[in-house]
Amino acid sequence: MTVTRCRAVSVLVFSILLVAAGCTSINHREYAPFVRELDGVSQLEISTYPADYPNRLSDKNDTFESYESADDIYFQINIRDKSRSIGRNEHVQSINIHSFSYRIGNEPPTLLLSDYDYNFWMQDNPRYEERDLPPIPFVPGGKVSISISFTLNGERYSFEGDMPASEHSRTVPTAIVNQGV
Repeated sequence: MTVTRCRAVSVLVFSILLVAAGCTSINHREYAPFVRELDGVSQLEISTYPADYPNRLSDKNDTFESYESADDIYFQINIRDKSRSIGRNEHVQSINIHSFSYRIGNEPPTLLLSDYDYNFWMQDNPRYEERDLPPIPFVPGGKVSISISFTLNGERYSFEGDMPASEHSRTVPTAIVNQGV
C-alpha cells in the first residue's frame, strides 16, 4: 500500500470513529476584547466571559450534540504585563481604577467599578467583587460601549471604545466534552 493510500484509509477510519462517537458543537458568545497599550510594558485588557454554563440545545446522547453559551456575560479587567498573558504584572507599583462603566444602545451608562486598587477585577467573582452585580445581556450583532479611567504608577489613563458582539463555534468529539463534565 502506498503512503498516500495509507493516509487516505487513516483519515477515513478516523472520520468513521468520530461520527460513531458523536460530535458536539459549542457556540460561544462574547464581546470582543478591548486592548490598549499603556506604558511600553503593560497593557489594558477588558474582556467578557459567560455568566453561566452553556445551554444544551439538543437531547442528551444525541449523536450530534449542540451547546450555546449563556445569554448574559460578565466583564473582567486586567492590566497585565504585555509580554505574557497570565501571571502577576511586576510593573505595577500603584494603581487605582477610578471608574469603569458600560452602555448598551441608547441606555444610560452603568457604573460597575470605582476606586479599585488592584490590576485585576472579575465581575461576579467573590475574590474580586463583593457586590452582587447583574450580568450584562449579550446582544447578537450589537456592541457594548465602555469607559474606563485609572492611574497606573502615577500616570493617568482614560479610554472609551466599543466591544462588538462576537460569536464563534467549534465542533469537538463528544468524548472530549464529556471528560470535562
